[in-house]
Amino acid sequence: MKIVVLGGAGHIGSRIVDEVLRLNPSVELTVVDINEDKGKQIAREKGVDFVKANVAVFEELSEILKGKDVVVNSVGPFYKFGAIVLRTALNAGVNYVDINDDYDSTLEALALDKIAKEKGSTAVIGMGATPGITNVLTSIGAEKMEEIEEVGTYWVWTAMDPTMGRAIIEHFFHAITGNVKVFKDGDWVDERALSEAENFEFPEPIGTWEVAIVGHPEPITIPRYLKARKVFNKGGIWPSELNEIAKVFAQLGLTSENILNLRGQQFKAIEIAVEVAMSLGQLIPAEDLQSTLAKVYERLGDYALMGMGLGVKIKGRKGGEGYEIKYGMAFKDSAQATALPCAVSALELLDKDLPNGVFPPEARVIDFDRVISEVKNVSKIHCTEIKNYTL
Repeated sequence: MKIVVLGGAGHIGSRIVDEVLRLNPSVELTVVDINEDKGKQIAREKGVDFVKANVAVFEELSEILKGKDVVVNSVGPFYKFGAIVLRTALNAGVNYVDINDDYDSTLEALALDKIAKEKGSTAVIGMGATPGITNVLTSIGAEKMEEIEEVGTYWVWTAMDPTMGRAIIEHFFHAITGNVKVFKDGDWVDERALSEAENFEFPEPIGTWEVAIVGHPEPITIPRYLKARKVFNKGGIWPSELNEIAKVFAQLGLTSENILNLRGQQFKAIEIAVEVAMSLGQLIPAEDLQSTLAKVYERLGDYALMGMGLGVKIKGRKGGEGYEIKYGMAFKDSAQATALPCAVSALELLDKDLPNGVFPPEARVIDFDRVISEVKNVSKIHCTEIKNYTL
């Protein structure tokens, strides 16, 4: 039983390592990361193997995957690395799971379904918190409905976690840039990122935060398994001040892939924006920074530094009447919330004979009950059902 965790020394990858070993200590696990120092440290602490590698290099990764059973990919941003790594894994005939949270790379991954079938491999994509838990809750809620009119998936997460790396920030900037895909009236259409802003109420202590349309996998995958007129994803970050800064960056084109010339050197605009975001703690006056952080801690308490809120709202009909189901979850630790469903899926891929192909969470290749059982151990699932809802 051999599992490889790519990016296993990173912010999310290291937590996937933790969860896999907690759920099954007998697994033979290998951490693969380009950061040799952190990788070796985790290998020593966890008693696992470590290999330094650039996962984007086909030959390097192919050699590592020889003789392995399951590969877990946590290397982001996925719009850069998702399809590259998945293709290599499929060519190696290895089962695969990731936490792909980019809409465009999700489309690229789904296009590799034929290769997965030919190679006899099973790939589960987007099995984290969002996507992942949001998709599972959507599928469970949809079973209660006779007709589905609209599915909205929602998230808000901390931008204060000091352990976050560049990949998460780059993913967020990518998700709020330009036109993104949503599902409307039976087809995928372009929608302006950051449009249709609303205040969404997550369970306490997360509470109400502004969220807006972002590029995410849920609108890409959910309509392939559930018949709905409209599917979208909305997200945001806290503190609100950083959410506003991100909006300004997007409006100015600083989150785009456009090339800028600075003193004779060329950079992508998003690269500059990420570096600025990583340095905000040094740029914002200390007094203003402390005031902002104090307000967040006062509001969120233990959830402020590493927390996250998830939400799902399904509108439709049941018994001939309008019906709404809303799910919500509040997590103290967003990294664990992302890692846990992925770890459960990795072990399912290891233990079971599953159909071949590339599947999102709502395909039910992974046992929903097992995922929900583990997730409920770290956060309560809040559910509200409204009958006679007016569509």
